[in-house]
Amino acid sequence: MLVDEIRIKISAGHGGAGKFAPIKAFKSAYHPGDGGRGGDVYVTTTSDLSALNRFVGVTQIKAGDGEPGGANNSTGKSGKDIEITVPIGTSVNDLELDHLDQRVLLCKGGLGGRGGNLRAQAGLPGESISAHLVLKLIAKYGLIGLPNAGKSTLLNGLTNANAQVGAYPFTTLEPNLGVYNGQIIADIPGLIEGASGGKGLGIRFLKHIEKVSLLLHCIACDSKDILKDYETINAELAKFGQGLIDKPQVIVLTKTDLVDPKIVTNYLSNFEGKQVATVNKFELDSIRSIIGNI
Repeated sequence: MLVDEIRIKISAGHGGAGKFAPIKAFKSAYHPGDGGRGGDVYVTTTSDLSALNRFVGVTQIKAGDGEPGGANNSTGKSGKDIEITVPIGTSVNDLELDHLDQRVLLCKGGLGGRGGNLRAQAGLPGESISAHLVLKLIAKYGLIGLPNAGKSTLLNGLTNANAQVGAYPFTTLEPNLGVYNGQIIADIPGLIEGASGGKGLGIRFLKHIEKVSLLLHCIACDSKDILKDYETINAELAKFGQGLIDKPQVIVLTKTDLVDPKIVTNYLSNFEGKQVATVNKFELDSIRSIIGNI
């Protein structure tokens, strides 16, 4: 299961306390040391899309605390820094992480306290945030459509993906990815009417097509009403917002081998003036031609 959203508290380390040591009675100076710095928290990116899975059930992440100061100007040891590794395309609150191998300071550790003979300082707390980690897949093409519209079959045909295919709704329960001509294609689980309001698989996966350049809108030719199918999906994109309805679309009429060729020709007339490809699991040349020129 792909985990694409996590809420977790992230805290840097607390600074160590400074050493307190009064001057000895025979007046030889005793020099107390400062406390160590608290550890920092960094976030880094990886190409592993399952990286958020390791945070399931984790409620808090904290860097190491600084150690107290010691005698003879001995500064306490700094707390251990930690790195949180997230998939490329993850946002942490308002921070977008869209580049591989990014490394960003998320929470800075607290300073250690100053030691002293008259008084010593306590260390300072490190920075802390309530983090909302959201993965949005970075893909050039997004496959959208109603359940059982042939999206996974198309993905498997265009790429080396091995997405599950079945003749029933919601075969795809999480996004599948494939690579075509060096570009990522994301197969988004089937939407239904009311998805933007939480029906079916809801809006959980719509965020994964916010960053795509082109939507491949799959409509099955064996549908009872292809225009209604087309309008249903576009209505959900419009309700979701985030500019999804304004993204360029190619209409992909799938399963053309299951109906009479005259029916396919009639369907094409319904989308006059729009960019349309016709495909089935045996013939994908028309869609290859379109996306190969983009």
